[in-house]
Amino acid sequence: MTQRNIFSAIDIRSDKVVCLIAQELEIINRGKILQLIGIGISKLPLECTKPLSLPSSEIIAYIKIAINNAEEQAKVKISDVFVSIAENMTSEYIDHSVLSKGELIVESDVKDFFKSEAFKNLYTSSKEPLHSFPISYRIDNKKSVSDPVGMKADDLLTKWHIISVSKNYIEIVYKIFEEMELILKQIVSSNYSTSLAVLSEDESDLGAITIEIQKNKTVLSYTFDSQLIGFDIIKIGTFHFTNDISQIKSLSLKESENIRKRIDIFDKDKKHDKELEKYYDIYLSRAEELAKIISTKVMKTRFHPLVSSSIILTGYGAKSIVIQNQIKNKFINSSFRLGSTRKINGSKTFLDNPSLTSTFGLLAYATNHDLEGEITNKKNQKKSIISVIYKFFKNL
Repeated sequence: MTQRNIFSAIDIRSDKVVCLIAQELEIINRGKILQLIGIGISKLPLECTKPLSLPSSEIIAYIKIAINNAEEQAKVKISDVFVSIAENMTSEYIDHSVLSKGELIVESDVKDFFKSEAFKNLYTSSKEPLHSFPISYRIDNKKSVSDPVGMKADDLLTKWHIISVSKNYIEIVYKIFEEMELILKQIVSSNYSTSLAVLSEDESDLGAITIEIQKNKTVLSYTFDSQLIGFDIIKIGTFHFTNDISQIKSLSLKESENIRKRIDIFDKDKKHDKELEKYYDIYLSRAEELAKIISTKVMKTRFHPLVSSSIILTGYGAKSIVIQNQIKNKFINSSFRLGSTRKINGSKTFLDNPSLTSTFGLLAYATNHDLEGEITNKKNQKKSIISVIYKFFKNL
């Protein structure tokens, strides 16, 4: 063993705050591996759906609990963190053209976007860019390519997918960690980090949909050619199942949450439970509604032909047998599976937990991703997809 680097990730979810600490080890004859060495989870109040709307002192207290538990387990003190957020994000697409006048296209031609007025104008009084993905390339206004670097052309047109975040929201995040005297290395969208955690290389390259059922919403993330090309948000999450039971049966939220969790793993076709069956139809009705909206969103998105072959279910509500079956039945022509974390070593209890995937993806981001504005030259050439992608974006 020749080297040991420590990475820490904090995921602020609507149901909990998660802190992961991992070490990157360089092993002789094996290369680098990422090993989980500490995990801390701090559960938020059941009625909380927007954690950063809590008083600053309160959310800081929850974050500290998660950090302290992870540090105690890892036997290290952290000083800097990568942070994942799940709220207040928007998506847009921008074309950027560069003249190369018959010369070879180089990496700096692609990165020229970050020097452009179009990129600078993304920083406004109300929002700023969080992620920038180059999702298609076109040379000389006609030929679409999967990787333009090394090609001769007079003109390069790159289409960018931009994820921006509310400026007020991001200032709240920075203020929280400044008060905790922790260096915030980068904020990352949970839509992106979840995909990094659960997708195989083939799924990421050939197209996939990650369905993440959170407490307060469900997010559909579309990945193709190893880029996050878009996402949709459905304002239904596990809290809505709980609230339905609470309202219809006049139960407390706590009682209803316990019932929801029991129905999550209840297979009505295999056994009977008279108590749970009193609430099952309420739960099923909401599950049917969610699956129908997901299917409609996917069918309507222009990305459908690119990404619908693989469906990966993850998030806080992914363990529900009822929801799994409802969604699976809507995508009978697609491969379907539960998302589990890949490319990290650690306890399978945590790695296979779909509610932790966005946090593990944040660790993957921390160890393998350049800061925004940097695009590195990959040693392995991308698989050629004959730029089928471009025709789906040219009218955006």
